[in-house]
Amino acid sequence: MARFFPPAVVLTTLLASLLLARQASAIERQANEVEVGFHISHPAKQYDAGLLPGGATAVATFDPGEVGNTRVEVLLKVDFFNSANELRDSHMLEVLEAIIFPTISWAGVASGGAKGPFNVGTHEITVKGPLTVHGVTRELEIPVRLEVAASGLVTAHSKFSISIESFEIERPSLVFVKIKDELPITVKMAFAVGSELFTPQAPEPAAAVEQDSGDVAPGGAGSVAPAPVENEASEKGSAERP
Repeated sequence: MARFFPPAVVLTTLLASLLLARQASAIERQANEVEVGFHISHPAKQYDAGLLPGGATAVATFDPGEVGNTRVEVLLKVDFFNSANELRDSHMLEVLEAIIFPTISWAGVASGGAKGPFNVGTHEITVKGPLTVHGVTRELEIPVRLEVAASGLVTAHSKFSISIESFEIERPSLVFVKIKDELPITVKMAFAVGSELFTPQAPEPAAAVEQDSGDVAPGGAGSVAPAPVENEASEKGSAERP
């Protein structure tokens, strides 16, 4: 006897299956290259700074079937700040209170831009999430350009700015003049995802052949063989034999 399940049960089961399938297809990779640059402006001087090797880590999650599901988590070590000037770097660590707040973190999720499966080329997306600097958390949404190579290498590029004072940081001064509040930042991260990043193309379904229910060919699938018809004359002849 066939069993019938309520629509709610069927829908819940279907949604759970889709969720598990999506989780199974997600690919997590740690970046094998992370570069972060800062441009600091002052009326009397302009200089660039960055992070020493090993000063940043990043982990991203990619969904081969949907660029819009991209996620990333980034962690920066404040004491790896480097501007090629020891005195300036020491002062920057004091301003950032590196002993109390040794890291800067950001966790972002794609919030707009490109949709659909990953393919070789460029995908422009926006990524949004909480950025924590100096113990203060602010929501940050930035543009990200994903460059995808045929090998499955994904390189992420981004340029954006933050306000130093919005994170309750006292701006450093030079000759009694503070540096600009706006801090431009550039980021480059590379993830060796591999060929599994690309979703294989499913073959096109074969065109259905329409058949009229009354014109099913003999012996065809689903056809029922006609019952044998006894020959009336044969039956009568058999009955008259002694």
